[in-house]
Amino acid sequence: MRTGVHSRVVQIAPMLVQRQITPHTPLHVACFGQTRLYSKTSKRPSAFETTVQALQDTSRNSEQTSNRQLFAQLQPDRRTLEKLDMLQIGTVKHGRFERKKWFQYNEPHVKLPHIAFFAGAQTPASFPVESLPEVGVVGRSNVGKSTLINQLCGSLTARVSDKPGLTQQINFYTAGRDLHLVDMPGYGFAFAKEEAAKSWLDLIETYVRKRKTLRRVMLLLDARHGIKANDREFMELLDRSNTQFQIVLTKCDLVHRIDLAKRHKLVSMQTEKSRNCIPRVLMVSARERSGLNELRKDILHTCTLGQKYLANHKKLETIALAEYLEQLKIYQDTARAKKRRQ
Repeated sequence: MRTGVHSRVVQIAPMLVQRQITPHTPLHVACFGQTRLYSKTSKRPSAFETTVQALQDTSRNSEQTSNRQLFAQLQPDRRTLEKLDMLQIGTVKHGRFERKKWFQYNEPHVKLPHIAFFAGAQTPASFPVESLPEVGVVGRSNVGKSTLINQLCGSLTARVSDKPGLTQQINFYTAGRDLHLVDMPGYGFAFAKEEAAKSWLDLIETYVRKRKTLRRVMLLLDARHGIKANDREFMELLDRSNTQFQIVLTKCDLVHRIDLAKRHKLVSMQTEKSRNCIPRVLMVSARERSGLNELRKDILHTCTLGQKYLANHKKLETIALAEYLEQLKIYQDTARAKKRRQ
C-alpha cells in the first residue's frame, strides 16, 4: 500500500510544480488550474462572432480553423432567408406539428424566346460573325450549364449528360433573333485528356478577350461547394480581360435553406473586391425551376431587351408581392396568437 501511494505522489509532483502550487493555493485552482470569472454586467468574449469582418480576422489569425468551421460560424442574412422562403428555393425541414403556409408567392413568369443551335466552334477561326448581343454561360464541369440553358428557354436543344466534359466546343444558340446564348466547355474535372481540357480553356480565354458582342458572362457555381480554386483562377482571367461576369449558384434544391443563405453571403463577400463582378449573386434550381425568372430578367436587361419583354412585368410583380405580404402578415399574426394560447 505504501508503495502505491508513493508512486502516485511521484506522478502528481511534476504537475504541481508546473502549476506552481503552494500551501496557500486555493483548492479549485490546484485541481483545475487558474479560471477566469465574468460578472453579470461584463460581456464574455465569444469565439463565434458573426460579422463578416470578424470572420475574415478569424481566418487570417487562426491557421488551424478549417473552412467548414468558418462556414458554420457565419450567420445568414435575414433578408436573404426571407427571399428564399418567398421564392421557395432550397430545402427546409418542418417539424411534426409545425404549421405550414397555405399560400405562396405567385411570381409573374418571364419568358425568353426558344433557342436554336446555329454554330459550334472548336477553334477561334470558327467563331460566327459578331452580330447580336451575347451572354456566355460557363462554369466547372457538371455544374449544370446545358440544363440551365434548356430550362431558361423551355427547350431541349442543348445536349445534357451526367458525364462531365460532354460540351467540348463553344456552342452558339440564337434566341428569337434578339440575342445569343453561348454554352462554353466546362473547366476543372472532366472525362477528357489533359491536353484537350487545356485547349478548351485556351479557346474560352480567346473568346472572352476578343469577342466584342459579349455583354456578360454568367459564371455558374455549385451551391454545395461555393468558390473553388479553378473558379478563382477563371475569375482572375475575366478580370484581366476586363469582362463583366455575374455569379449564379446552381443546384440550390440540394442545399438547406439556411446553408444556402450562408453560401450566398460568403460568395458575395469573396467577390466584392473584383472590379468586373456584378454585385448581385443569383440562386437558381433547374430541377425545381425556381429562381429562373430573376436570371431571365438580368439577361434581358443586359441585352437591352427589357422594354420588349418586360413591359408590364414590374406592375404584375408589385401586385403579386403585395398579395404575398398580406397573406404573410395574416400567417404571422395567427402564429403569434397560437403561441400565446400555448
